[in-house]
Amino acid sequence: MTTPHPTESTATGPAATDPADPAATDPAATESADPAATGSAATGPTGPTGPTGPTDSAAAGPAAPSTRAPRVLALCGFLLLVGCLVLTAVLGLIDAVEGDGTDDGFLAAGFWALALGAAAGAAALAVPRRALVAAQYALAFAGPFLAALD
Repeated sequence: MTTPHPTESTATGPAATDPADPAATDPAATESADPAATGSAATGPTGPTGPTGPTDSAAAGPAAPSTRAPRVLALCGFLLLVGCLVLTAVLGLIDAVEGDGTDDGFLAAGFWALALGAAAGAAALAVPRRALVAAQYALAFAGPFLAALD
């Protein structure tokens, strides 16, 4: 006696093709050759996009913009902020000794610009955007400029 091949059916007779038989018509009871016909765990019933939208494989691809450059520029911006803080303090001390002795408010505005520049730099580290890095650098240069106006 020979054994049947795995692709051959061992059932014979009318019960194998009887449409009234629930095991013959139930897609859960039989395996389908097409996984998309019944929905698999990988694609699901909604297709490859899934229930929440397209997958992030396109965003994480090689053409995705790097976040390293804005973060490095933001870190270098903190060094610039420290240098501008020292320069603003020196300009404030020079104005206090050699100036007219009145406070016009520009020195305080310069220190506030440096504080806001530090906040923009911290935000640029958390969410790397070129606009935040540009704001950090602009506010860093605004500090000594405003102090020089006093």
